[in-house]
Amino acid sequence: MMFSFLLIVIAIVVAVPAITGKGRMLNTEYIKKDKIASYKKWMRLIYGLMALVALVMAFFNFVEKEAYAQTHYYEFTESYVGKDGVTYPAGEKHSVPEMLEIIKDEDKPASNSLCAPVDTDALPYRYVETTYTLQEKYQNSFLKAISYKTARILNYVALGVSMAIIFTLFLFMNMMTDKAAQKKGREQANSPVRPSMPKGAFDFSDYKDEVEVTPDKFSEDIPNQPVEDTTLKKKKK
Repeated sequence: MMFSFLLIVIAIVVAVPAITGKGRMLNTEYIKKDKIASYKKWMRLIYGLMALVALVMAFFNFVEKEAYAQTHYYEFTESYVGKDGVTYPAGEKHSVPEMLEIIKDEDKPASNSLCAPVDTDALPYRYVETTYTLQEKYQNSFLKAISYKTARILNYVALGVSMAIIFTLFLFMNMMTDKAAQKKGREQANSPVRPSMPKGAFDFSDYKDEVEVTPDKFSEDIPNQPVEDTTLKKKKK
């Protein structure tokens, strides 16, 4: 059921650009200039086919996995006597729940699954077949006209068609792409961006005539100032 729902979501996603002709899925950044109109036209057609095939797959997947109930049958390879004393003859088919009920007191797989390897000496049974029956709630619907085998075959056919469409999509995009423009765009995207400094930020030519200030020069320019004596003097008695 979840897979069918996922396919429906995919169908909606690709149907939007197919119908509206807009969206990032129709990006023409690196498409050849003289092919843009043709590119959009064919891409919309391809996306439309993808949406249709996805819906077909969702429908037949639902019929195969949800509408039909699967029943697995096993049989004993020799007469088997259960704990209750009942003898089950060889060759008599039993469904998985019936077999589990018969051998519930015997050694069996920990997962209660008859598909797991078992000791055939202790539990001599084998798989026989799997039947598919349309569930009762769908008996009066149009699904009755679709057999399980038909739904399964058409599901795989739709899957094959979807793979062919996806391959065609990538091939078409590659044919329409301007390789030179794409390469240039990638190079620009991969080149590191360095912060630029203002022109002349490290130009010190304006200060070449500046007089170097030395301690001696500094002392000549600034005359010595008398230092006020703040020491308190004792008055003579």
